[in-house]
Amino acid sequence: MRRIIFLFALSALLSVFAVDPYIGYIYPSGIQAGTTNRFIIGGQNFWKLRGMYFGSDSLRVIDIKQVPNLPFTPTTQRRHLLKWLDGIAKGDLEEPKKPKDIPVNEWRSNSWYRAVSSLDELERSILERFLIVPRNPLQAAPSLRQMAIVTIAADADAKIGSYDASMWHSGGISAPRPFFVTDMPRKKEPLYSPPHRPKMEVEIFDVTEKGVVLDGQIMPGETDAFRLRLNGKSEYRLKVVARELQPYVGDAVPGFFNPAVVVKDSLGNVVAFGDDTSRFKPDPIFNFVPPFTGEYTIEIHDLLYRGRADFVYSIEIAPYVKSEKIAETKEDDILKDGVLEFSGKVSEAEKKSTCEFTVEKPGKKFLEVFARRDGSSLDAVLTLRKASSSQTIMQWDDVTNKVFVGTIPQVECDPVGEYDFTEAGRYVAEITDRTGHGGDDYFWKLEVRDPTPQFEVYSTRSTLPISNTKDFKMDFVIVRKDGYNGTVTLEFPKEIAAKNFVATSGVERITTQVKYASRKYSELKPIKIFARGISNGKILRREVVACDEYEQAFAWRHLVPAQSFLLRGVFIKPSGDKKSAQNKTKKTKK
Repeated sequence: MRRIIFLFALSALLSVFAVDPYIGYIYPSGIQAGTTNRFIIGGQNFWKLRGMYFGSDSLRVIDIKQVPNLPFTPTTQRRHLLKWLDGIAKGDLEEPKKPKDIPVNEWRSNSWYRAVSSLDELERSILERFLIVPRNPLQAAPSLRQMAIVTIAADADAKIGSYDASMWHSGGISAPRPFFVTDMPRKKEPLYSPPHRPKMEVEIFDVTEKGVVLDGQIMPGETDAFRLRLNGKSEYRLKVVARELQPYVGDAVPGFFNPAVVVKDSLGNVVAFGDDTSRFKPDPIFNFVPPFTGEYTIEIHDLLYRGRADFVYSIEIAPYVKSEKIAETKEDDILKDGVLEFSGKVSEAEKKSTCEFTVEKPGKKFLEVFARRDGSSLDAVLTLRKASSSQTIMQWDDVTNKVFVGTIPQVECDPVGEYDFTEAGRYVAEITDRTGHGGDDYFWKLEVRDPTPQFEVYSTRSTLPISNTKDFKMDFVIVRKDGYNGTVTLEFPKEIAAKNFVATSGVERITTQVKYASRKYSELKPIKIFARGISNGKILRREVVACDEYEQAFAWRHLVPAQSFLLRGVFIKPSGDKKSAQNKTKKTKK
């Protein structure tokens, strides 16, 4: 009995010191509502995976099967395995005879190597690629070395959109990766097949009114191709999702997968081509009109013909439906409750937008443009002048930021101006594009406000696998706005006890130690953390944005927001726990 108690305690303690699993990619990147599919998940620290968390009961894990670490395979054994796989492809499951007098160093032991005939089609494909395709050490990143095959089911009424997907085991939780549920049917590229086998006929996909999602991975030097049947003279929208799946690659330059897409007709003529969406989005989005009804091919590759297992993508293609235009507001109005908002776009013809506002009395105001951070193509320049004059009072362009938040941080492109108005009157704010462009995608919002000292707080990790026995370190980044220089205090839910949770005046980053404060085991569950401060005599309470910190191209650090914090609390009874002592006494008396 003592041995069992000791092993349980040891297992619990080891889980506290264990390393979090890491998800490098999920392929394919999503699932159609109402279907069940198998996914390859690559990453690191995948020992004894227990499950996945999506934050929704509409998505369920049916099965997790870890792919064994496939060892370096000597030539003799590799040829034997490939001969066995070729036989299986022809319908012969029996293992060929092994060579005689095999040297010890010419044979490796592995569960898949011993039972090739029991592997399914997906598993055989993984094994064949491993045995046939040479691995470049620069592309074989340790963070992508392990794999698991996970079967996931999505309910028919599952909400369409993006979910945070995390994997967990007894020692930790991975940072989330985006996982998409679509109402469009999804089609995967064919499984890997050795070049010496006859090629299977490529499937042709029909693009219905609902559209279709094409899923794939780009390996070194690859160009993936899909065949589609399209209606001539109909307009289609093609959208690639890649950067959103893996926004930052830490050990590559450029530090992200940069896809290029071409659409060809049945004769090989180029119908459409797409590279970057705009000057700051690398994922192509474009419309095209097929010249005739028939078969077309979509080809996709990395712009530099790089490739790796985490170069995962999806291509959404559907008939184009025009969206509603952005309503412009340029009301002649004064500030209400200290804030006035305008919205509009920089037209291609005028190359600028202007809006007037009234300053009722002298004093400081802040003018802030929201454009790039909301997905606009506008690289805004903000100019301030009097309504009765063409003379420029002030002009603002990019903002220098110390913190980069988002999959493609663009907030630094949105001007923020501070100006002390010396006299009341009518003023004009003019918005132009730095490169002189304009159009429907060059939309903006302008906020004119009285000084409102405030702050935003971001974490550098979003998952909390914590216990009551060991401090768990969390870093928080404070972004101070409109001159806020007060104290910021973090507020945790009751299950969490914290140390060093107060950022004093001027502090922009703190390291907080937290512990699990409950005596009950906690399943994975979302939680909220808040930050509190005082501005102009009023209490400010902001929800902390859950983020995970990633490195890009060996240098830059970025914060990628998660949908929520994820807590898993483990309570470990101390050796002097009263209840444990009482139980021991009862057992002794018996």
